[in-house]
Amino acid sequence: MLYAEKHGQRFLLPTDGATESGTTPGGTRRLTEVAPGAKMGDIARDGRTEAGLSGTDAQSFGYMMPEVDGMTGSDVTAALKALAEAMTEAADDPVSADSSIPPIFTYFGQFIDHDITANTDRDAPQPNPISEMTGPIIEPLDRAEVVSNIVNLRNGSLRLDSLYGEGPSHTPFTIKTRDALRDPADRAKMRVGGLAPVGGDLDLPADGMADLPRLGDVIDDSASGLSLADLEALPDDEFKKGFIDGGVVKRSRAMIGDGRNDENLLVAQLHLSFLRFHNAIADGLKTDIPDDDARFQEAKRRTTLTYQWLVVHQYLPRICQPSVVDAVKEASAPMYAEFRARVGATADELALPLEFSVAAFRFGHSMVRAAYDHNKNFGRPAGGGTRRASFKELFSFTGGDGLGNEAINQTFDRLPSNWPIDWSRFAKDTPDHPDHVARKIDTQLAPPLVDMFKESDDTGELGRILRFLAERNLRRSHRMNIPTGQAMVKAVNDFDAADDGPSVEAAAHKVSYVPDCGGQMPDPAQPADGIDVLSPDVLASGPAGAAVASGNMTEATPLWYYILREAEVTAGDTLGPLGSRIVAETLVGLIIQDDQSYWHEGSGNGSWTPADVAIGGNAITDFPKMLIMAGLMA
Repeated sequence: MLYAEKHGQRFLLPTDGATESGTTPGGTRRLTEVAPGAKMGDIARDGRTEAGLSGTDAQSFGYMMPEVDGMTGSDVTAALKALAEAMTEAADDPVSADSSIPPIFTYFGQFIDHDITANTDRDAPQPNPISEMTGPIIEPLDRAEVVSNIVNLRNGSLRLDSLYGEGPSHTPFTIKTRDALRDPADRAKMRVGGLAPVGGDLDLPADGMADLPRLGDVIDDSASGLSLADLEALPDDEFKKGFIDGGVVKRSRAMIGDGRNDENLLVAQLHLSFLRFHNAIADGLKTDIPDDDARFQEAKRRTTLTYQWLVVHQYLPRICQPSVVDAVKEASAPMYAEFRARVGATADELALPLEFSVAAFRFGHSMVRAAYDHNKNFGRPAGGGTRRASFKELFSFTGGDGLGNEAINQTFDRLPSNWPIDWSRFAKDTPDHPDHVARKIDTQLAPPLVDMFKESDDTGELGRILRFLAERNLRRSHRMNIPTGQAMVKAVNDFDAADDGPSVEAAAHKVSYVPDCGGQMPDPAQPADGIDVLSPDVLASGPAGAAVASGNMTEATPLWYYILREAEVTAGDTLGPLGSRIVAETLVGLIIQDDQSYWHEGSGNGSWTPADVAIGGNAITDFPKMLIMAGLMA
């Protein structure tokens, strides 16, 4: 389990005595303690403390294209700050910012990120050099130093560790907390939580269980295996204070496999939907599998396979260019395969490319709305209206803020009954109202992302940077020496030109560009030798183009910004060719390289589909079907 409640918060791991061995889906490993900012060499796995994973020289993070250039120059830091400021939308969610993508895809992307990575964006104390982001000049680190100072606290696979509480450490306390995630009344099912009754008149699930499980309910339940005495017996340190502080139990703390999934109400409710989906599968297996533990394992397997299938067949084609996704699948994700062979082929864990984790997969930040038509209490009532759930409210109604403290100066032990999400406003492919969509993938971020109140308690420059999402992304990327967008395009083109296997190259050119985007764009009808580099004119135009030009970044552009600008000038609501390639290669690659994934079920090569394990006669082939099965959408 990962014990953190805020995105920028460091992970707190227990130190209560000797570590026990624990088996993860990727194999058996042990982890004595991970101090914030731990280095690879501090990690003990399989009884060995060595640089790398599982006693090898493998890395848990690496560079997909390690030889290509990053940004250089003494004036880069000021230019990045100016660019971050130019990336902030002047108004909350203008109509021009709307995409056609349902909002659930924004938070499913965050859910995926929490499932496969942890530790690339921590508020780690010194002397970890990666966290040094303040001051007028940030020097990029040597890439060998980056990979030796960062360790993934996830195993990299899409196996729902964040749901089931696997890894990274197993002590007597963490074993108890992981076991408490299961429902003691039916051990085949996952624990879910009830609501604080305050009214609201929502269409709730029949059993009323529409919140995450909370610590207060767990310790009140004598059958949970976790008691107040267990909390009181913890060593008096920061970890203990996450559960009980000064004798006061943090009853609203979410008891889930990854505390980050309670950092905002939308991802929290998505996490709940997967808990309830697992439970629906477990209920359907009662006749065939009477043993609770066996039924739990089979429900877990089916939930995980369906989740993986949705990642590849629903999520990726919606946020990437479908032709690129299809080509990557056909070619078996060759860039990721080469990456893994180079940095982590002998490890049980699956390595993550830093170009993906630190840059490309952060495209979802541009999709976040400043406010949502959340439900009929905080959104459109039956008679119309303009009330919306604000960004601040959605971050406040979580355990990390006492379920309402910042929003209404009142706290609850569990989610108030007027706040559960109405998924019909977030998951429909054809929305009922025009604003039931995510923001476009572009270079403009919603205003609340300038000062995210839950991100850091630091009152100095570091805290300001951590709360300013765009500046944090740009500074972190520069510090970690991420390649520029132009360098990545060249590297991908060179890879395709040299690749002897099935090529993804042709799919990269099935793209058209919006007119009048600030410069002459290539004609998609003409053959090309690779992905086209965005011209300096294109990069110097657009909402933040002036900051790019004045910062001398039109020919060496931060990868995260480059990918957003590429999406902005690409016709359609998707990433552009480079962004699509990096994201598809990584996520499809993680599926293919995992011999326990859906890709290797059935007759193999991705042939398994949810129809193979239809639930109540229904194949769960999209998000609405999953939410209906979970009892959360009509």
